[in-house]
Amino acid sequence: MRLPPIPFTVLDTETTGFVPRVHRVIEFASMRSVDGKVVDTYEQLLRVDTEIPPHVQVLTRIRPEALMKEPTMEEKRAEIIEHIGSDTLLVGQNLAYDIGMLKGEGIDLSERPWVDTSLLASIVFPEFRSYSLAYMSASLSLSHEPAHRALGDVRATLELLGHIWERLLLLPIKDLALAKSVMERSMPGYRMLFEALPATKTQTIAPWMNSPSRSCEIATKNVLAIAAPLKNTVQLCEEGLHPDTLQCVINAAAADAKTVQWIAVKNLEHALSRLSLPHNLTVIHPPWLLLNPEAATALAAQEKFSAEESTLTLKLAWFPARTRHDIALHGGEKDLWNGKIACTDLAPAYTEQFEKNAPVFLLDHRQLLSFIRDPAHAAHGLLTSDAHIIIDDASMLEDTATKAFGHDVSVEELRAASLNDPSLMQFTDLLALWLEKVRASEDMHPLTAVDLDRPETKGLRAQVEELLQRSDIPEKTREQLLHVRALLEKKILDGNLVWIEVWSNGNVFMHAAPEYVGPLLHEYLYSRFRTTMLIPQGGQAGFTETVPQKTKTVATTFSVLDCPVTVSFPEAQSLLTFLTKPPTGKSIVLAGSKRTIEQMFIAHTEALESKNVTLICQGFSGGQGRMESEFLAAEGSVILMMTPWMYEGTELPAGSADRLVLESLPFDHPHQMVYSKRFDHTRNGFESYAMPRVEARLFRLLRTFCRQRKPDGDVLILDKRLHEKAYGRRIQQYLATFGTGEATTPKTRAKKESAQLPLF
Repeated sequence: MRLPPIPFTVLDTETTGFVPRVHRVIEFASMRSVDGKVVDTYEQLLRVDTEIPPHVQVLTRIRPEALMKEPTMEEKRAEIIEHIGSDTLLVGQNLAYDIGMLKGEGIDLSERPWVDTSLLASIVFPEFRSYSLAYMSASLSLSHEPAHRALGDVRATLELLGHIWERLLLLPIKDLALAKSVMERSMPGYRMLFEALPATKTQTIAPWMNSPSRSCEIATKNVLAIAAPLKNTVQLCEEGLHPDTLQCVINAAAADAKTVQWIAVKNLEHALSRLSLPHNLTVIHPPWLLLNPEAATALAAQEKFSAEESTLTLKLAWFPARTRHDIALHGGEKDLWNGKIACTDLAPAYTEQFEKNAPVFLLDHRQLLSFIRDPAHAAHGLLTSDAHIIIDDASMLEDTATKAFGHDVSVEELRAASLNDPSLMQFTDLLALWLEKVRASEDMHPLTAVDLDRPETKGLRAQVEELLQRSDIPEKTREQLLHVRALLEKKILDGNLVWIEVWSNGNVFMHAAPEYVGPLLHEYLYSRFRTTMLIPQGGQAGFTETVPQKTKTVATTFSVLDCPVTVSFPEAQSLLTFLTKPPTGKSIVLAGSKRTIEQMFIAHTEALESKNVTLICQGFSGGQGRMESEFLAAEGSVILMMTPWMYEGTELPAGSADRLVLESLPFDHPHQMVYSKRFDHTRNGFESYAMPRVEARLFRLLRTFCRQRKPDGDVLILDKRLHEKAYGRRIQQYLATFGTGEATTPKTRAKKESAQLPLF
């Protein structure tokens, strides 16, 4: 393994939590290298006078009794500083966190040059699904023992740096010169590392820089043709669980030369990852997924870069990128993309998509709903009243319309856009302070007229107006500021629900959403275009919020592709018994709450590990991408535990899972702002609103699993309410229509009039 020839120290900490000065460092480890050779290795447990949370004990295996005879940080501070060294580059995985925690302990490294190996790895390993240390350790066979302990993480990080360095050494002359040019304007640590790269005579492109080709060959020739309904009519087509349903609808649309069809999907990125596209189909990417070349050029021309700005600039220079999917965005780069270099509705890179006529257009719900309200939008040159709009996954239309017809502001994205702009950063800081003051420690705070009448609010409105007068504000940032202005005006309260929300990772958001979306959908969509909605099989009664009574609807016969799945409702089994005696293979377990996941993680991780079963849990195993990648990379038996809401957005290849287990029925949280309001729109909100939503979510969960399961993959639902409540029997009967499972009261599966397509 070749290491950078400059002096550097890899370090890591284990802590009781994430907040400096509130939580404490309980272990420190480091390895120092000089001239490419390790010259010092150090690790130290540290006694603290605070409690070690149970989940930290499970993660690190550091117990309070193990620290009782260890020294304190005060006693070891000087020794730790000595082992770090005074003239070394600091290296670590997500190192900003460790630097912050050490500063809280009186060791201030914030002015030292440092680099983050996860960010560096995202440059030179574009093929990786994740940049977590656990995933990269498995992919690169790093020495990562013991995992989740400071010295184990340091060893793995040191070897990871070696792999990064070896790939950088393969850069040809042109790319090496570009990398050094970009990093000269970056933070001192990145500048120091790239300056140490030796000159090269290589002209050949490094193998890892070759982008993999993408095939557009159609996987299946089967079709599911949908005739367009009459104008002013919404056509409801029930669909089944088969993974190829959307592909067959697209194939049929591409073969129909008479009708222009716009197919809107819930998540365009996920759909594109699993679809094969006909040559005569045009994908319309939403502005937030598209790179704005002018904004990217302006970014590259900056005199100074943050770490994320420099790595993103380098990726954009090395890898051809038109969409966010084309490069490996990591960490703060995502906020930078969203806040600074993505397109707006007016950007030429976005509007030029509407210059090419085609028989089929593929786009996402939110984009479609955003531009049908704007008569001046470039889309209306192609989207005429004769077009047939097909809404795939229409059970999600309420949620996507809620976002499309509202406003959203992320403080972190606005902060990313504010880098190197002092006045904009000052405004962002003041906005963050205002949000903290107004919400008064509430995780979800409804905004009121009183909040918007505060003197501070008026001051923020005045500052927004001043910023919007500037001609040098990037278009994406201007778009964000317009959302901020709208959210600070009292008129936003008319017909809208407006609130501040804090996520579990600390990110703060402002939201506004219409209380009623049905009238807006009728006005802008149903009354103007021939619309077909693909809805869950047996779910025609679940659209009270999206299809108002004044909208004419018609049901149509639709060939449901057969995809039977075994669904069972074992009355004697629980999540506890499942985890006590887990079956072999790969299981996806959906828990009803994050609290349940935490309890199961604490209670079962070590026992499962002793049985050679890996437990990967939401909130304790990194973000969604990391959990997915570690689930796929893990050998032997493995359990992936997350909430149903996160699972709906997972993308795993076919054959990934042996079973899906639902711990409880996935009802919406009763106190969620929009849900609680709409629950009260009918006399019986539970029967008319809550039940249809949970049935639709169950359908989507089963369909997601059908895309990802092994051929004999089955589903277990463990909720006792299935046997104890009347609505539980209703849900059993509903789910029994999809496959081989039997409900408490058996119900014969309905036979469709049209023949099933022989896909396999």
